[in-house]
Amino acid sequence: MKHLIASIIFICITATLFAQTTEYYQKKISVTGTAEMEIVPDEIYFRIVLKEYQKDKNKVPIDKLEKELNQAIVSAGIAKEDFTIEQVSGISWSKKKKDDAELYNSKSFIVKVSTPGKIDELLNKVNPESIYSIEIRNYSHSKIEEYKKQLKIAAIKAAKAKAIYLLEAIDEKIGVVIEVNEEGTVYGGFNMIESEISNTSYEYSTSNSEPAAIGFQKIKLQFKIYATFAIQ
Repeated sequence: MKHLIASIIFICITATLFAQTTEYYQKKISVTGTAEMEIVPDEIYFRIVLKEYQKDKNKVPIDKLEKELNQAIVSAGIAKEDFTIEQVSGISWSKKKKDDAELYNSKSFIVKVSTPGKIDELLNKVNPESIYSIEIRNYSHSKIEEYKKQLKIAAIKAAKAKAIYLLEAIDEKIGVVIEVNEEGTVYGGFNMIESEISNTSYEYSTSNSEPAAIGFQKIKLQFKIYATFAIQ
């Protein structure tokens, strides 16, 4: 009985070592497939800050400025859900005498548009004196997740095609896939917004109602697939 148990243990150990040795010496090939794409953003988020100002020795109130902006939003064909309040604050502004200090209110809004031209259309309908600042907060594309999926598929197909033609060069054939890993990068859009376009802004002056031109970059998507295939 002891002899039988010892034999079974020996067989199990031998089988395990054989499996490990077979796996260790299995012929395989590791390749990288890459796919990339540039897309024009169709979701652009602008931050518009309104600030009260003096006109004919009277302060133009923030409520009036907001009403005018709301009217411009409707006139420009921007949906209500794409126009939201971000922040309300008061700014202390002093004249020559300290006792003449007066509080000037400001209010910031986030406006979502599909093209930079739409924001131009909006600004042409607003009094430039009421605009304190305008900047791009972030941008993306409405179908970006779909594009990512397409690129991943293209990348893994590229990896397989590479493995096939490399093996054909040495008269070998591709086998089953053993391992797949992915790596993705987005340049522009939400992932890189802070470092690349946080300082992009319109410049306004009371003497010129036209905003300065904005240089707008595309979003670049790139995916890499690292795949390992068995060699038959």
